[in-house]
Amino acid sequence: MRIDEMLREVMSLPSPWGIVCVELIRGERLVEVHVRHEGSAVHCPECGEEAPGYDTRERRWRHLDFCEFKTQIVCDVPRVRCAEHGVKQIDIPWALPMSRFSAPFECRVIDWLKVAPISAVARLMEISWNEAAGIQGRAVARGLARKQRKTASQIGIDETSFQKRHEYVSIICDLITSEVLYVSDGRGQASIEPFFDALTEDERASIKVIALDMHDPFINVAAVAVPDWEDVLCFDRFHVAQLFTNAVDQVRRMEAKELAAAGDNTLKGTRYHWLKGLANMTSKMKRELRELQDRSLLVAKAWVVKEMASKLWHYSSKTWAKKAWLNLCDAADATGLAPLQRVARTIRLYWIGIVNAVVKGVSNARAESVNSRVQELKRRAHGYRNRARFKDAIMFHLGGLDLYPRPATHTNV
Repeated sequence: MRIDEMLREVMSLPSPWGIVCVELIRGERLVEVHVRHEGSAVHCPECGEEAPGYDTRERRWRHLDFCEFKTQIVCDVPRVRCAEHGVKQIDIPWALPMSRFSAPFECRVIDWLKVAPISAVARLMEISWNEAAGIQGRAVARGLARKQRKTASQIGIDETSFQKRHEYVSIICDLITSEVLYVSDGRGQASIEPFFDALTEDERASIKVIALDMHDPFINVAAVAVPDWEDVLCFDRFHVAQLFTNAVDQVRRMEAKELAAAGDNTLKGTRYHWLKGLANMTSKMKRELRELQDRSLLVAKAWVVKEMASKLWHYSSKTWAKKAWLNLCDAADATGLAPLQRVARTIRLYWIGIVNAVVKGVSNARAESVNSRVQELKRRAHGYRNRARFKDAIMFHLGGLDLYPRPATHTNV
């Protein structure tokens, strides 16, 4: 089989396109595949109507390497003069409009981008960082354009840091599939309002769970956008537990400082005795904790309230769940410890979402998992140059999108 016949077969060039010649440029380790439109009729890419030819323009596309030689497709592409749409370049079967790469080449880059950062893929494929990032950006854009509109009945809202200077992006994900539905700049009301604005009334009504932390801007948007929001908002168990854990640690640090000033180092090295749950303690830690509790320490009082809170997530009745959590607030107030009293005020303010999470058995664990994967993307890439690249990466890896270009023959699509 001749080389041009083999390449025509491998490249799957349809009629009336044909390979004119194959040129090997040894010094540059480059193979140029010259392709020509061999038909007499040409058609407008907009309306598909046959139109008279106007002229040709030479264009080049990077293709998959051939025997470790860089390969380019070279073609004088015809342009037509359409009566309705003016002068247009005809469609070509091996690449998308305005792309400098063949569709199979972009597919290969996309495959690598799924498992490696942009800089590594750029080195591997011998393209620039901007070219690799451009392929990723175009993949996300067409994936979003193709994505079918569907209603998520359970969503999670969370924010994640973009850089160290308290810069954030907000992420909305489907709690059932873990797909990212929406990414935007910032963590205020304006960051998530467009997501809800784009939903129809029926789509808003179909949302049965919104899991989030106690972040007022997100709560305010959801309360306006979603009917029966008081039955929908669910505050994540992890964040509620964190309130009590932080309060216990504050009490421990204050008491340890007072004891140390009096020459008593009882609390030195006991931080994790108070912060860990009983189920996660070793036998030695449990024994040491009991000894500490026998000393009537203030931190022991705080720890008891924390453990009480951990046992209030089993209720199926809203009435009983509300009563239990408000009783817990009374117990926290009764300790006389300011950190716990602050937590009690927070619980009383946000009890509706806590009770919903208890009764529905909902957590924001999937959203937190998405957040962890986003942070891993950031670490793997050693950061991103701007938010647009960061958001593209999130949707590329976590958006559940159809990323591959068409036309293309690609087994992984």
